[in-house]
Amino acid sequence: MTTVVPPDHDPFDTASIRSSTLRSWESSATRLAEDVAAESELVEFGYRDRLLTELAANAADAAHAAGGGALAVWLEPDTVLHVANTGSPLHAEGVRSLAALRVSAKAGSDAGAGQVGRFGVGFNAVASVGVEVSVRSTTGGVVFGLDRTREALSDSDVAVAESTVPMLRLPWPDPIPPADGYDTEVVILLRDDVDGPALLASMAGEATTLLLELPALQAIRCGDTSVRRHDSTVDDVDTITIGAATWTQIRTAHARWLMPGPADAPVPHGADVLHAPTRTDLALTLPAMCVADVAVTPDRRALHPDTDIRVVADGYHRLALALHPAHRLAVLPSAGFPASATDGVLRDAVIADLADHSWLPTADGELVAPARAVVIADATERVTDMVAEFLDGVVVAALSDTTSLRRLAGVGVTETSLVEVCERLSGVTRPPRWWHDLYEAISPMIADDRVRGEIATIPVPRADGRMSIGVRGLVLADVGARADSADDTAPPSISWVATVHPEAEHPLLERLGAQRRSVSELLADPALRSAITETHESDSWASDGIPGDDPAERLAHEVLGLVAADPEADIPPWLGQLLIPTRTDSPDDDPLRPADELLLPDSPIASVLVADAPFGRVAADVVTRHGVDALRRIGVGWGFTVVADELPTGPDHDLPDEAQWWDHLDAEPQRLVAVRDLDLVDPDRWPAALSLLATDPTTVATLTDPAGYTAWWLRTYAEIDDTPLGWFRAPDDATFAGVLDPLDHPHAALLAGALAGAEVTSTDLAAVVLRRLGDPDRAIAPGVAATAHAALVRAHRRGVLDLDDLDPPVGVRTLAGTVCETAVVIDAPWMLQIVDPGEAVVLPPPLVSADASHLATILDIATAGEDIAVTVVEPGEPSTWAQSAVALTFALATGIASPGGEVRLHDTVRLDVRRGSDTRRVEVDWWVDDAGIHHLGRPVGHSR
Repeated sequence: MTTVVPPDHDPFDTASIRSSTLRSWESSATRLAEDVAAESELVEFGYRDRLLTELAANAADAAHAAGGGALAVWLEPDTVLHVANTGSPLHAEGVRSLAALRVSAKAGSDAGAGQVGRFGVGFNAVASVGVEVSVRSTTGGVVFGLDRTREALSDSDVAVAESTVPMLRLPWPDPIPPADGYDTEVVILLRDDVDGPALLASMAGEATTLLLELPALQAIRCGDTSVRRHDSTVDDVDTITIGAATWTQIRTAHARWLMPGPADAPVPHGADVLHAPTRTDLALTLPAMCVADVAVTPDRRALHPDTDIRVVADGYHRLALALHPAHRLAVLPSAGFPASATDGVLRDAVIADLADHSWLPTADGELVAPARAVVIADATERVTDMVAEFLDGVVVAALSDTTSLRRLAGVGVTETSLVEVCERLSGVTRPPRWWHDLYEAISPMIADDRVRGEIATIPVPRADGRMSIGVRGLVLADVGARADSADDTAPPSISWVATVHPEAEHPLLERLGAQRRSVSELLADPALRSAITETHESDSWASDGIPGDDPAERLAHEVLGLVAADPEADIPPWLGQLLIPTRTDSPDDDPLRPADELLLPDSPIASVLVADAPFGRVAADVVTRHGVDALRRIGVGWGFTVVADELPTGPDHDLPDEAQWWDHLDAEPQRLVAVRDLDLVDPDRWPAALSLLATDPTTVATLTDPAGYTAWWLRTYAEIDDTPLGWFRAPDDATFAGVLDPLDHPHAALLAGALAGAEVTSTDLAAVVLRRLGDPDRAIAPGVAATAHAALVRAHRRGVLDLDDLDPPVGVRTLAGTVCETAVVIDAPWMLQIVDPGEAVVLPPPLVSADASHLATILDIATAGEDIAVTVVEPGEPSTWAQSAVALTFALATGIASPGGEVRLHDTVRLDVRRGSDTRRVEVDWWVDDAGIHHLGRPVGHSR
């Protein structure tokens, strides 16, 4: 393209520049070859992909001089690229620089003060895509072109190859002004092999980066795509917005650092290159974009050999300070190998700058350098806040997770273990509730046994006001509010075990090994038993009988408070030995006595005891403080007291006549539950005492086992109207109806276990039964008499009866219900056919002859077989059980098993019966003779 220029329109004296350059080429073909080679090298290697970057850099320099500017790029038509900018226009020195190699009009004393270009070679980038380029400005314009240069060389008779001429050494004037609204416009006629639209699209992709690199440019338009940069600065921190994207920027002496994203939501930069200020070929892996003010090579692709890149990192920590505290780790380089040697050096320098300055936020609102940081892995905000109360430099929880800790390790931060935290906690004084909150805070951090081991030495406040290091030996008392507390908030004191203060209790302590114990377990602790024993061995109360603040009294209040805290707790029997403050009516009264030696004021049991019963009275203020129920449960008397032993080994429970009861047992009991102090009941007050026993759920349960101690003792020793309780029967028990009188008592049914039952249990009771069976004034049914006889036999067989102490009765009760002095005991059922019912003493069926013999011995009378001789008159007809229908009929009728052997059949069975001197003949239905042969009479209708 050739433009005719008026001879007088050459504001930049391009003719002189062309003339001088052509003369040098005419005089030296080598000089021309050097210029061709230099331009070719810059186009093909140095600036092969930097067209928009270099033109934008020139535009930025122009904009800087003018205080800011904009850049526009468009195609018109698709083969002509237009790049226009606002700012300082073209001047003569600039034209000379454009037409020279490695000569910059910006290399003077002000170079570097916001200037980008300084080598005079960047404009060569246009030759990489164009065959002609015009620079049009408000002060004039110049044009360079390959065809123009070839024509000039031809006119000067300089021989040159068609493809080896430089494009940017010979300028011509260009009178065309820049596009409207712009101060300078570069117009490039593209080569045929350059895709204009594709080139424009690629330039649009560079626009945002260029605006970040070149702050003098405020806007760039590429075709239809426009981007504009907006800046705001607060406290030396810049917020840059380009379209929808935001960067947070800080400026240091040697660089600008840009973190993508706002300060409260940074997004660490990906792989990038060093920008100085435009991009170089030095790959970086830093999380922020680095726009450095350092010396680079003329092609802007590498550092100048004299450049110390480490200075760029000075002040890098300020980028961390510019970010929200929770996001400051975004400035840390990611782990991995450096992308280049420069990257490695700069990464190390950045890390060193971070390590040397305070930028990590702490829980107490201060800043700390990494070396002084206390980072507790995975700590919650509550943990860091609480630990910061006694430990300096605790980094906020937002930066204390495991991932953050691994990253912080790169700048010298070391994890502060929970072991160290626990060591620092030693000696810390805080209220118990504070410790509970600390346990609550760190509990989510305790994920496994290893972590549990790390906090094994954590301090724990105890209920006694002391501190324990670790939970070993500590107890978590599973109790409620203290029963004697006016506000129902204070817990019971527990001095015999080391307990965690209730306000500090937390499930974490149990996870660490503290033992949770119920009230039942606390009361059963051997240490309490030992403490009670120690109080018995001391004499700490005041000599004037007024209870003092001594260990025994304090222990009493602690135990009673604990008992009141859990109404369902099990009470060990030895707790009755707990010394309790008493009512002292005289100086001789003991101010402290065991609980089981005391009665409550107005207790019902006091009304049934003998006058000299050895019981004291509980002090009224103790009753008021702890309540009747707690005192009753540990053994203070209200009603009768029950002694319990799950595995008794002998009669060692201090129960009256216990050894006697133990001796009469068939086997040792597996469990003992017994009412004590029965021997202290006033004999005249047993009816009332029995009512107390029957109406108290605790004591009435002891009456259900007739073999138990309580029922046994009452049967044996308690008396109603001078009659032992064991001589009475329950009103609904007819076993001994008429023999034993029913107990006339409103609670007789509940007392049944302590009354006579179905068995004769002693020689005394046997004597009563025999005496009353022989009393003709008593109406006793035959069946009751037979049952009583059987009970006597069983007692005799068991060895219960001592016949030497048992007087034989004068008269005995017969089958007729009468009393007879000449009766015999029926020892065989066939004897009933020959003995008068008024003389027959019987046992219930089935009749066993051995039992009849026992009964005869007890009654001191003969059996029928001993007293009566019988002879069968006729021998009868011999037969067998198998052959005789009469025998089979008899066996079926009597229910006996058909024996084998002989039977004798009679039309009538006649017997000669002799008793003493009296003999008589008797007809019977059947008989068994002394040989055991059955004699059977034929029923009417049976033939021989």
